Amino acid sequence: MLNRLIQASLANRPLVLGLSLLLLALGVDAALRLPVEVLPDLTKPTVTILTESPGLAPEEVEAQVTQPIEQALMGVTGLTRLRSNSDVALSLLYAEFDWDTDIHRARVLVQERLQAARERLPEGTQPYLTPVASLMGEILLVGVRSTVPAGNAGHLEPAGLRTLADWTLRPRLQAISGVAEVLAMGGGVRRLEVRPDPYRLQAYDVSLDELETAVAAAAGTTTGGHLTSGPAEVMVRNLAMTTDPAAIGRTVVKVTEGRPVTVADVADVGWGLEPMRGDATISRPPEKEPTYGVILSVTKAPGFDTRDLTARINAALADLQPGLPAGVETLVLFQQKDFIDVAIGNLREAIRDGAIMVVVVLFLFLLKVRTTFITLTAMPMSFALTLLIFRQLDVSVNAMTLGGLAVAIGMVVDDAIVDVENVFRRLRENAALPSPRPRFEVIAAASGEVRNSIFYATLLIVLAFVPLLGLSGLEGRLFAPIAVATMLSMAASFVVSLTLIPVLCSFLLRPKDGQVHGDSPVVRLLKRGLRATFLRLALDRPVPVLAVVTVGLVAALALYPGMGKDFLPPFREQTALIAVTAAPGTSLTEMNRLADAIERQLLAVPEVSRIGRRLGRAERGDHVVPVSTAEFDVDFRFNEDPGDGPPPRPRSEVMADIAQRLRTVPGTFGVVSGPLADRIGHLMSGVAAPIAVKVYGPDLETLRRLGTEVRDIARTVPGLENAALDAQSYIPQIRVEPDRERAAAHGVAPGALNAQLGALVGGKTLAHLRDGARVVDLVLRLPPAWRESPEAIAALPVRTPTGAWVPVSALADVREARGPNVIHRENNQRRFTVAIKPTARDAATLAERLRDEVTARVSLPTGYFMVFEGEFQARADAARRILLLGTGVLLLVGVLLYGYFRSGFMAVQVLLNIPLALVGGLVFTWLKLDNISIATLVGFIAVGGIAARNGIMMLSHYLHLMRHEGEGFTRAMVERGTLERMVPVLMTALVAAIALIPLILAGDEPGKEILHPVAVVIVGGLISSTLLDFLVTPAVFHAFGRRAAERDGGHHVHGGAAERALARGASAGQ
Repeated sequence: MLNRLIQASLANRPLVLGLSLLLLALGVDAALRLPVEVLPDLTKPTVTILTESPGLAPEEVEAQVTQPIEQALMGVTGLTRLRSNSDVALSLLYAEFDWDTDIHRARVLVQERLQAARERLPEGTQPYLTPVASLMGEILLVGVRSTVPAGNAGHLEPAGLRTLADWTLRPRLQAISGVAEVLAMGGGVRRLEVRPDPYRLQAYDVSLDELETAVAAAAGTTTGGHLTSGPAEVMVRNLAMTTDPAAIGRTVVKVTEGRPVTVADVADVGWGLEPMRGDATISRPPEKEPTYGVILSVTKAPGFDTRDLTARINAALADLQPGLPAGVETLVLFQQKDFIDVAIGNLREAIRDGAIMVVVVLFLFLLKVRTTFITLTAMPMSFALTLLIFRQLDVSVNAMTLGGLAVAIGMVVDDAIVDVENVFRRLRENAALPSPRPRFEVIAAASGEVRNSIFYATLLIVLAFVPLLGLSGLEGRLFAPIAVATMLSMAASFVVSLTLIPVLCSFLLRPKDGQVHGDSPVVRLLKRGLRATFLRLALDRPVPVLAVVTVGLVAALALYPGMGKDFLPPFREQTALIAVTAAPGTSLTEMNRLADAIERQLLAVPEVSRIGRRLGRAERGDHVVPVSTAEFDVDFRFNEDPGDGPPPRPRSEVMADIAQRLRTVPGTFGVVSGPLADRIGHLMSGVAAPIAVKVYGPDLETLRRLGTEVRDIARTVPGLENAALDAQSYIPQIRVEPDRERAAAHGVAPGALNAQLGALVGGKTLAHLRDGARVVDLVLRLPPAWRESPEAIAALPVRTPTGAWVPVSALADVREARGPNVIHRENNQRRFTVAIKPTARDAATLAERLRDEVTARVSLPTGYFMVFEGEFQARADAARRILLLGTGVLLLVGVLLYGYFRSGFMAVQVLLNIPLALVGGLVFTWLKLDNISIATLVGFIAVGGIAARNGIMMLSHYLHLMRHEGEGFTRAMVERGTLERMVPVLMTALVAAIALIPLILAGDEPGKEILHPVAVVIVGGLISSTLLDFLVTPAVFHAFGRRAAERDGGHHVHGGAAERALARGASAGQ
C-alpha cells in the first residue's frame, strides 16, 4: 500500500499539490479560529451545593443542613469525593465525580438526591447548585471605586458602589455569553431595617408577633383583576409598595384604647447593611492608602475562549463607563488573558525561533535551496493537518498543545529529511550513470526504499507517547494534549513524506546527467571526522568502548535518586496571590485594619502595578474563607516601560521583598503563590497547597490538637516552614440556654424563646420590596446596642404568653463560651487540615520526610486517622503509571521491531539506543534543573522514541547494503553504512534538538515553565544518543551481529518476497 501511495502521488502531481495548498489554507484558518487558553481544561466534574441558613451557628449548620445533604448524596454514581464546609449561616458541599463523568448528568443525579434531603432541612432553607464553571474560570477581577476622596462632594460610599455593582454592572456582564457567574464582594448590601426598642415594645404592650405581622404588611402590590363593564378592559392594581422608611414607620401595628400604635412608635426604621462576611479594597501606586470599594469576580463557563470573552467583557465595561456617576471608575485588577497572551506569545516565539534554526541547520547540511525547501514543507503541512484535527476534536490552543508542536517541530521534518536525502542521493547516482533511468522511476524507488524504515520509526515515536494518554486525573488532562499534538504531527509528517515530498522532488530536484554530484563541504568534513574518531574507536576497540559507555550509563542513573521530585515546575505568573491569615475569631473590623497595614507595605514595592484585596467571602459565593483571612491579588509592571524610574527587579527578588514585608506586620501569617498554582493545588487535595496533611476524627478540639502537633513538626523540616493550620478554630460565642423550669413557670416554651431571640438578635426577613428593578429586603432586627454583649441580651424584655414582660435572664442562662468558626468534613468525616506550601523544591522528598517524622512522633487516639495528600502523591501515581505503561509499550515496540527485522538481536540493538538517551537526559537535567517532575518524564518518553528511531535508520541501511548492493559483513560495509546514514541521523537529531533551544534559553518565561524541563531532557538525550549511537551501534553490530545479519539479511524488508510481504503487513497496519 505504501508503494502504491507513492506511485499514485507521482501519477497525480497537480492533484496532490492542489490538495496540499487547500489543506494548508484550511489549517491556517483553523489556527485563527481555535480557542486559546493558558492550559487545557483541567476542570474536574464537580457539583457545588450552596445552602444559606440564616441564624445558624456552624454546629447547627453541620447537624441540620450539611449532614442530611451528605447522607442523601453518598452512593451517587461516579462520586469520588464529598467535601463540605459548615460556616456561619452557610453550608457548602463539593461533590466531585470521575473525570469522565458528564457534568450535566452529575447535576441531574445530585438534584434527584436533593429532593429527598429537602424534607429534612430547616424550614425556609433551600439548597441550590452554583453555575457550572471552569477550574481556571475566574478570568477577570474588576474593581469598582470612587476616586473622589471621602468627605468631598460627589464621593460615593462603598454601599452605594455595591448597589451600582449589583444592579448596573453585574446584570450587563452576566448577560454576556460565556460568563458563568459574576460575584460581588465588598461595600455591603443595603436593606431596610426595622429596629425595635424593647422598652417601647413593653410600654405599648406590642408583642413581637404583632410587630412582625404589621411590618410584613407594610408594603406590597397586588392586582384587583379587571373592569370589563365599559368598552375597554381596565386593570386594577393595589399599590402599597414603598422603600420610604418614614412611610413604613407610619404602618399601624395595633389600636390600643382607640389610639393607633404605629411601627415608628415602637421601632426605628432606616437603611442598613446585611451582616458582612467580607470586604474589598482597590489600590494602585502612587497611592499610599487602600480605597474601599467593590470587586467583581467574573467566572467563565467551560468551552469558551478566554481571550475573546475578556475582550467582550472589557468592551461592555467601556460601554458602561459613561453612564456611571462622576468619580466612579472600574479598574481591571486581574485578567487571565494577560498571562495567556504572554505565555502563548512566548511559545509562538519559541516555535518561530526553532523553525528558523531548523532552516539554518538544514541548509548547512544540504547547501541547496531546493532540497531545504522541500524538506521544510513537511513542517507547515504537518501542523496544518494537526490543527484541522484539533478543530474537529474541539481541542484548544494552549501551552500544552503548543508544547507538543514545539517538541514535534524538529521531528516532523525527520521523515522528509530521510526521504529527500535518499531521493537526492539516488538521483545524483542515477545522473552519474552512462544511461540514466527515468526520474520518476528513481524517485519512486528511492522513496520506497526507505518507506518501511520511516513507517516503523514514526510508529516508534507515536507509541512512545502512548503512556501519556494512559495518565488519569489532573496529570492526564495536563499532559495528554502534548502527546496528542506530537502523535498527530508525526502521523501527518509520515503521510506528507510519502505524498507531497516525492511530488516536490519530481518538480525541483534535477541533477545534471553525466556529472558526479558530491557532498557539501560541511558533510565531507563531518564524514572525515566521524571516520577518523568515532568509527575507528568503535571498530578497533568495541569492548572497551562498550565498557566505558556502560560505566557512564550507571553514573548517570546514579544521579536520579539525588535529584528533587516535584509534580510540576513552578508557574511564572504575572500576578501574585498573597493569602494572609490572622488569629481565628478576628473581627472584620480588626482584620481590615491589619490588611490595610499589609496593603500599605505592598504599595511601597516599586514593581507593583495594582492591588485588589478580598477579605472573607462574598455573599452567595462558593469560595468560603473566614473573615480572618485576606487574599491580595497583586499585579506587577514587569513588562511595562519604567520611564525615568529604575528597571523592574527580577521576579524572584520582588517575591522575596514581598515575603519580607509581610513578616513586618505582627499577628499575621502570609503565603505568596500564584492563581494557577493555587487552583491546581486545590484541585489535587481540596486544599490550596501542594502538600496537605488531613486528620480525620469526631472531636474538633482533638483534631486541632493533632493538627497543631503536625504543624509544629513540619516547621522543623527545612523547606516546610510555611506549614499553616486550617482556618477551623474555636472563637468566642454568646450562648443562650433556656432554663426549662424557669421558662415553664412563665409559660414559655424553649423553642418559642429561641425563635424570638433568633429573630431579634440574628434578624428576620419579613418582605422583599421593589425599588424599580432593585430588590430590597425588609428586615426586623434589634439595634446594635441590644445585641452586642451578653449583658444586653440578658436584660432584653420578652413577652410571655400570659402577657407579662420578663427579661431573658429570667428564662435562660446567658453566658460567654467558645465554638467552632467553621467545620470541614470530607466523605462523612470531620476533617482538620495542615496546608503546606514548600519554600524549597522536591516536595515529594519533603513530604516523605514529614510523613516519617509525624508517624514516629504523633500518637493518634482510637477513631482518628491521618492522610497525606497533594501534588507529591499525584506525581508518584503518575510516575508509577508511566513506568507501567512504558514497560508495556517497550514490549510492544520490541515485538514490532522483531517483526520488522526478523531478528531478536536487531530489535534489542535498536532498543539499546534508549538508555543512551537517558545518559544525556539525566546529566543535562541534573546540571540545569536538579529536579525530576512529570514534565521531565514526558521528555524522557519523547527522547526515547527519537533515539530508537535513529537506530532503525542505521541498522536497516546496513542490511540494505548487504542485501541489495553486494556488500558483505565487513568493516568497510559498516563504515560505509554509518557514513551514508550520518547525514539523515545527524540532521534529524540536530533539527529536533535545535528547535528546542529557545525553550531552554528562556525557561523562566511565562508559558515555558512546563516545557522547559521537557526540552532539557530531549536536548540532553539527543546529544548523548546521537554521539553514542555512532559509537555503540557500529561497535555492537560489527562485534556481535554477524550471525544475525547473515542469517536474517535475506528476510529484510528491502527486497524480494520478504519486502512485499512486509509491505502488505504495513499496509494492513495502516
